[in-house]
Amino acid sequence: KGNDAPASITPTAPEQEEAGEDDDDEESEDDDDEEGEDEDASDAAEEAVPPPPRADEPAPLFDQHPWSVTVRVLAISALLGLAVSGWAQLSIKSSWVPEFLSANVRGVAERKLMLALLIGGLVVGGGVGVGLLSWLRKRSREAELERWLWFLVPGILLPCLPALFRAKPWQGRYEALLPIVILMSLFFEALMLLSLRSVPAAARDFWQQTVSQIPALIRKRGPLVIVLLGSLGYAVFFSFFLLRWHYKLRTGNFDLSINNNLMYGGLYGDFLKSPVAFPDDPGKYLAAHAKFGHYLFLPLYALVPKPETLLVIQSALIGAGSIPFFLFARRHVTEWTAATLALVYLAYYPMHGATFSEFQNVPIAALFVFGVVWAADAKRWVWMGVFTAVACLMREDVPIGLSMVGMFLLASGYRPMPGLVLAACSASYFLFLRFYVMDEAGDWWFPTMYKELWADGERGFRSVIKTLLTNPLFVISKLTIEKKIIYLAHPLTPMAFLPLRRWYLWLSLIPGVLLTLLVTNYDPPIQFSFHYTMHWAPYLFMASVLALVAIGKSPDLGPLRQRAALFAFCGASAVLSFNYGAFAMRENSFKGGFHKVEFTYTEAEDKRYEVLRDL
Repeated sequence: KGNDAPASITPTAPEQEEAGEDDDDEESEDDDDEEGEDEDASDAAEEAVPPPPRADEPAPLFDQHPWSVTVRVLAISALLGLAVSGWAQLSIKSSWVPEFLSANVRGVAERKLMLALLIGGLVVGGGVGVGLLSWLRKRSREAELERWLWFLVPGILLPCLPALFRAKPWQGRYEALLPIVILMSLFFEALMLLSLRSVPAAARDFWQQTVSQIPALIRKRGPLVIVLLGSLGYAVFFSFFLLRWHYKLRTGNFDLSINNNLMYGGLYGDFLKSPVAFPDDPGKYLAAHAKFGHYLFLPLYALVPKPETLLVIQSALIGAGSIPFFLFARRHVTEWTAATLALVYLAYYPMHGATFSEFQNVPIAALFVFGVVWAADAKRWVWMGVFTAVACLMREDVPIGLSMVGMFLLASGYRPMPGLVLAACSASYFLFLRFYVMDEAGDWWFPTMYKELWADGERGFRSVIKTLLTNPLFVISKLTIEKKIIYLAHPLTPMAFLPLRRWYLWLSLIPGVLLTLLVTNYDPPIQFSFHYTMHWAPYLFMASVLALVAIGKSPDLGPLRQRAALFAFCGASAVLSFNYGAFAMRENSFKGGFHKVEFTYTEAEDKRYEVLRDL
C-alpha cells in the first residue's frame, strides 16, 4: 500500500531541467519587458525635457511668468494678424485707397466689411499665437515663441507700406504727411529696438552665413563703389532732366540766365557784371552776390559756353557731394553704414528741389563744405585750406556755415586749433565782404527780406543784427509762425530729427536759421523746393552722423539703439523721397523752385524749342 501513496509533486531530474529552462525563458522575457519599459520611459523623459537653449540666444525682455508670457504672446500675435489683414486690404484691389486716405471716403457696407476683416485678422492672429504657445509650452519652449514674436514686432506697421508708399493721397499735402512720418518713424525706431534686442540665434546665423558668402573684395570695396555709382547716377539723372526742363522753356532769367551771363562775360574778362540783373550798371552785381567761385568752372564752360553746361556742372557737383560726406562718415561708423547715409543724402528730396532751382552756387558749395569737414577730421590740412577757400568763394553767405563748423571743432576740443583758424577766417571774410566790399558796390533789395526785423529808423543788415542782439524774444516770435514750422519739418523729418537729439549738435541749425528762418518778407527762403535748403543739408547730415555715433556710445544698448535710429532714418527718408523726390519721375509730385516738374517731353515742346533756336 505504500506504493499507493500519492505521487510526489517534485519532478524527476529531466523534468526539473526542462522546467528550469522554461523558468529562465520567462525571467528573460520579464527582463526584456522591463528594459523596454525603461527605454520607453527614458524616451518619454527625453521628450519632456526641452533641449537646452543656445548660449548665444538673447535674454528674455520681460519676466517669464506663464500668465505674463501668455498676455504678451496673445497681444503681439493678434496685432500682427491685424496688420496682415490691414496690409492685404490696402494692397489688393486698392483703387479706393487714395480717396479713403485723403478724404475718408468709404461706403457704409465696405467700411463694415473692412472692420470685419480687421477683427478677423485680430482674432486669427491671436488664435494662432495662443495655439502655438499651448503646443510649445508642453515642451517648455514658450520663450522661443515669444522671442520670435518680438523679432517680428515691426511687422505691426505693415499697413503703413501701402498707405505711405502711395503718392496720390499725399500730393501737395506736406502738412498732412510730414507729421505722420515723424510719428511713424519714432514708433518704427522703438519697434526696431525691440526687434534687434530679440534676434533669434537661428536668424542671426542665417544673416551671418549670407554675408559670409559675399566675396571679400565686395565687402571691402563695395561701399565706396556704391557711393561712386550713386554720385554718377545722380549727375546723369539730373543732367538729363534739367536739360529737358530747359528745352521745355521752363528755366528763367532768374537765375539761370543771370549766371550764364556772368560766365559768358568772364570769357572776355568782364567778371561779376550782369546786364540781365542790372541793365543800367552791370558792374553793380557785386552788391547782390559775390560769386567769385563761378569762375573756377570757366575752363569747362569755355568748352561749351551755353547754359546747358552750367546745368550739367551743377548736377555733377551736387551728386559728388556724397563722396566727401561718405569719407567723413566712414571714419565714425562702419563703411556700409556710411554708404547707406550717403545714398540717403542723394535721395534727400529738398536737395532735389534745390538742384532744379535753376543754377545756384549754394547747392554746389555743399561739396566743398563736406570736403572741409572731412579734411579737418582726417588732418589733411592742405586740402582743408583748399576746400575752405573754394567754399568761401562760392557765395558770400557760405562762410557763415563754415564759421559754425570751426566753432564746433574748437568748442568740442576735437580739432581746436584748426577750428579756431577756420572760424576766424570764415567769419572775418564774411564780415569784410558783406559789410564793406558789397556795401561799397551799391544797394540791392536783399536787406528788405528782413524788413520786419529792422530797428526803428534804420535799414539793412546792420539793423537786423541790432534787433537780434537787443530783442531776441521779438525775433523768436517771428521764427515760430506756422509756415516756418512747416518748412523746418522738411529738412529735419527725412533724418528722423537725429540732429536734435544731442544739444551740442544744435549748432548745425544756425546757418539755416540765420539765412532762411529769419527772413520775414520773402517766401522762397522758407520753401523747401529752393536752393536755400542747402544752407541746412550738409550741416544736418554731418550732425546726423555724429548723433548716430553718440547714440552708439550710450551705456544702455548703445549699438542696438544706433541701428534702430539708422532704420528710422532710412525709413523716413524713403517715404518722403518716394512721395516728393525726383527719382520717382511722377507728374505733379516733385517741386523744384516755383514749379511742379514735368518729366515728359512732347513733340510740340520739341518743335517750339526748335523754332526758338531758329529765331
